[in-house]
Amino acid sequence: MTKLSELGPQHAVTVHIPPDARNDSDFYRCETCGQIVDLKDMRQVMWHQLQGDHEPLELDS
Repeated sequence: MTKLSELGPQHAVTVHIPPDARNDSDFYRCETCGQIVDLKDMRQVMWHQLQGDHEPLELDS
């Protein structure tokens, strides 16, 4: 399982919200793996949007 910290440091970015995400939310559920994705964390967004078939990220504690 890939750890979030292995994807590098977090960067502040503006992201385009997937169509199924609520406009008043910073989170959405990945259709592929079911994990909740934080739209403020580009590492999570890129993992879930660019990976075809993937497992959930292991979030650092």
